[in-house]
Amino acid sequence: MRPFNLPIGTILKGGTYRIVRFIGSGGFGCTYEAEHIELGEKVAIKEFFVKDFCNRDETTLRISVATQGKVGLVDKLRSKFKDEARSLYRLRHPGIVHVSDVFEENGTAYYVMDYVDGRSLQDIVASEGPLPEGRALKYVRQVADALAYVHSNNRLHLDIKPGNIMVDKSDNAILIDFGASKQYDEENGENTSTLVGKTPGYAPLEQMSNRVTNFFPATDIYALGATLYKLLTAVTPPDAAMLAGDDEALAPLPESVSLSTRQAVYKAMELNKRHRPQTVEDFLGVLSGKAESLSEGDFSDMRSTLDDATQIDVAELINDHEWVDLGLSVKWAACNVGASYPSDNGSYYAWGETMPKSIYTLGDCSTFHVDMGDISADAKYDVGRAKWGGSWRLPTRAEMQELIDYCTWAWTSLGGRKGYKVTGPNGNCIFLPAAGFSSGASLDYTGNYGYYWSSTPNEVGGISAYYLYFTSSYHDLGWDYRSYGLSIRPVLD
Repeated sequence: MRPFNLPIGTILKGGTYRIVRFIGSGGFGCTYEAEHIELGEKVAIKEFFVKDFCNRDETTLRISVATQGKVGLVDKLRSKFKDEARSLYRLRHPGIVHVSDVFEENGTAYYVMDYVDGRSLQDIVASEGPLPEGRALKYVRQVADALAYVHSNNRLHLDIKPGNIMVDKSDNAILIDFGASKQYDEENGENTSTLVGKTPGYAPLEQMSNRVTNFFPATDIYALGATLYKLLTAVTPPDAAMLAGDDEALAPLPESVSLSTRQAVYKAMELNKRHRPQTVEDFLGVLSGKAESLSEGDFSDMRSTLDDATQIDVAELINDHEWVDLGLSVKWAACNVGASYPSDNGSYYAWGETMPKSIYTLGDCSTFHVDMGDISADAKYDVGRAKWGGSWRLPTRAEMQELIDYCTWAWTSLGGRKGYKVTGPNGNCIFLPAAGFSSGASLDYTGNYGYYWSSTPNEVGGISAYYLYFTSSYHDLGWDYRSYGLSIRPVLD
């Protein structure tokens, strides 16, 4: 059998390091415990070795590529491996394993890291079972602090899991193994990467399908939530694709787990990345029970001014509801369905349903898996027509796209509520409150996110429809399961 890892006692970098122990390997590298000979210090060394494509000579220990057709690919991956090591060298945080050296030898590349003397959370849970909530939260908060630092450097880790979190002798969690990490350029998107991590149970849907070309911290937050779930249950979460296909369900957390921790896990593990906490700070807010919840508030004047003192432009009443002409193909209502004021969140509806509900689930959605066309102006399915009558109706996807393409958007507040002032090409404006959305029996992210149904289905087996969504930093169209309870802003022809 051909040799796979370096033998014990191998000397590297001209007598600088000695291999002490083979720790383990993945598809693209071997990790060793080693000694810095001159300093007498333990280090960890990662060696670039693609098992499927590489061979190691038993005598010289030199690595070669098994087939000529793979030489270019291996060279490219090795170059990225070194680039990542140099980039990681610049990361300095007590919760991140530090890279101290990078070099080439034996026809391959190596980088040297601090040796963390301790056990991984994977090993701890395997030997001890579920961790007490307080202990699990301590480790997750430490990892979250390190992850926030990583994200502040426009980098994603992309392989957060209990096996990549070491607990040292001082009982501190250290995030290791940045082999799948990606760094993103603010203007041009991804500019460095090694290989996308896809650990089942911890990688979200967008990672499983390689859709991580843009910097989106919510991808790592899914894995952080899944890691917390594992610590509390000792059970690896089902693969995200299995959860999406309803082939498996996430088993409930133990009843002893606090409500805020449950919410943090379930929100972090939302299949739609835009429904998760969007930053580590958001995640920690949910974890601490400080996430914003719906409150009625005091609204004394429908004509409340915006932060810049510009008033909502209201035209006239149609069936007792006011509309605004933004200079687009349709006129937009001044308020959401169920709202009394422009700043009021209003009611929430599953797509194609005309009554608000106390619970929003796939099984409770009347139009789920029902193939149907655009429902605009169909009183049986269109909330705007059913509730307001006359010529009111849901906007189509194309009419929502007009808001994005031809209007200016300014994040502001009205009557104490956060949202967007949307100004049309004619200078008139409406206010869209960040009303959040309903999932299950909970109302999430009011004041931070807005989700508004269009009348247009996304024809994928009758399970989803298009909506307008926004946070304080972006606004766009997307599509998702029809079962979510979203806001409704009607239009007039």
